[in-house]
Amino acid sequence: MKGPIDEKKREHVTLGVSDFPATQFFIHLSRGTRYFRDKEFEKAITEWEAATRLRPELVRLKKIPGSILFKGDLGQVPLLGFLYAVYSNGQTGIAIVRNEFAFKEVFFKEGWIVFARTTKSEERIGNFLLRREVISEESLERLALQAKKEGKKLGFFLVEKGFLSERELQEILEFQVKEILCDLFTWREGEFFFAEKEVGDEDVVVSYTPLDIALMAARRALDFSTFRKMIPHNRVIFRISPHIERDKEKVMEKLDANEKFIFSLIDGTRNIDQLIRFSGNDEISVINILYRLVTMGLITKSKDIGVYEDQAYKEISGFLTTLVKILESFVKAMETEIGVKARELVEKAKGKLSLDYQKVFLNYPPKEEKRFEPSIILRNISRYFPDPDKRFIFIDAFYELFTHLLDDMNRILGETWTKKVVHELEAYRSEVHKTYPDSPNKRKLVSYLDKLMALYGG
Repeated sequence: MKGPIDEKKREHVTLGVSDFPATQFFIHLSRGTRYFRDKEFEKAITEWEAATRLRPELVRLKKIPGSILFKGDLGQVPLLGFLYAVYSNGQTGIAIVRNEFAFKEVFFKEGWIVFARTTKSEERIGNFLLRREVISEESLERLALQAKKEGKKLGFFLVEKGFLSERELQEILEFQVKEILCDLFTWREGEFFFAEKEVGDEDVVVSYTPLDIALMAARRALDFSTFRKMIPHNRVIFRISPHIERDKEKVMEKLDANEKFIFSLIDGTRNIDQLIRFSGNDEISVINILYRLVTMGLITKSKDIGVYEDQAYKEISGFLTTLVKILESFVKAMETEIGVKARELVEKAKGKLSLDYQKVFLNYPPKEEKRFEPSIILRNISRYFPDPDKRFIFIDAFYELFTHLLDDMNRILGETWTKKVVHELEAYRSEVHKTYPDSPNKRKLVSYLDKLMALYGG
């Protein structure tokens, strides 16, 4: 992909209101835009959904070979009109939308919106990686510089280095493009330029019509406070919509990892507080995911309100808490002998883990915290292992971490000292054995503790 368009050096045609035919389709677009600007989002959605049921009208453009096809002012022609001018003519190229604060590019291929990029720092891919805690800020700066030196895009470079899978990168890029485009619909002032330009396959991330984006922006604009009217407290219980139940597996494939995890937890008995605890995410993040699932028609609010004992969460949180306590006891014991080097050994042990197990311990244990809270690991599980059959992957990850850590303890602090520390595992094993009912995961955890005691405490 070549650099941005230099619109000052090329001819242009100015697009105005008179260029749009006065048909029912464009009347719906216009009304929807007016409602959106007045923050009457439900009415905007109604108008734009009505437009989707009509055949899009062609906006006839005067074409100047080798030039910018057209430009215009957002104060006179709304963004949706400009986007439809490109879409209806099946154009391939780049649209620039700019105001005094930001500069954005929207990529079109045969009329379809396929990508977007921006100068706004909060909408750059690095910021989304940090928000999802995929990578630390220090590592991001180092890797971004390395990617730039090698002439590679940051996202693809991180896949190459094993920080992201291709699917995770696709999810992040799709989310980034949605954020950039939805934000554009809040702009009331600015300039719009479009020029034909080749768009390569590597720049095709999404495939949206302008109305797809408009409806997405309107639905997102029904914000947290609006949704809160529907759920005044966190004892509200959701259930999967009846017509979705039989196609649940297909639906899961279309969700991102965080949505998939929350959707998999909804069973008609867990309330919002329980979903928050299970996912390890903050309240606002979970509420926003629930809102998206509601707007997609996947879940509905149950008439039932209350608190049911969550046996699945009780088991997963109990086992996780036990393993976190063991790790914390190992670190504290080492700190009395070797000080800050104890944390360095934990980081070294994490580096020896398989990639999946490293994801379990991403940003864990926190460097500045003295207490090791399980919530970070729960959040990592919800993000990277949303499938129910992978929720207990942390048991295997901790076992591998402990073996690497105990090997180093043996080497640095000696077998006698290590045996003394490992001897304390018996109390944790006894607690698990007495507290929890029999299950495959309980047997696995007890088996791993027995192996550690046999290998390092015998």
